[in-house]
Amino acid sequence: MPAVILDACGTLNLYASGQFVPILTALRHEWYLPVAVEKESQQYRQPDPDDPEKLIVLPIDLLPSMNAGILTRCDCESDEETELNVQLAARIGDDGESMGLAIAKCRGWSVLTDDKKARRIATELGLGVLATTEVMKQWSEIVKPSAAELSAVLKAIERFANYTPGRGVVNFDWWVDSITTGEK
Repeated sequence: MPAVILDACGTLNLYASGQFVPILTALRHEWYLPVAVEKESQQYRQPDPDDPEKLIVLPIDLLPSMNAGILTRCDCESDEETELNVQLAARIGDDGESMGLAIAKCRGWSVLTDDKKARRIATELGLGVLATTEVMKQWSEIVKPSAAELSAVLKAIERFANYTPGRGVVNFDWWVDSITTGEK
């Protein structure tokens, strides 16, 4: 079971799907959340109960997934991880992404990030890199939700995490087709 570090955007995207725990469980990776990412991943958007057209900000609660052993908190534990974290923070300018990349590099793990700069640096470091589009396609192949259910989950990510994959992203066409097929 390969280990994967979640960054803040990946965490937010999966959480906003409304299927956070089922996605992590279905993919059977060991999922890790750096403490710096946990600090950054505090809020997401949901419809206002009084006006569903409006969105309100709600807290993200990752404790149930941690208490269930599905998601594990991690931190820099060695001098090598700490040094690399500092170097990467100077390059990236984001504590969560730099910590996640440093830990992944030193421990031989992969990362889930949609940030272009973080993806480029992860590739330079020789890390396996996943995108939200890849994770969601893998989840859909395992769980086999109906077209309408898949469309709803992907739309939730777009609306509540404010994420729309760019044309150059892996599985872009699958994402767009999945949303439009589920609307029919």
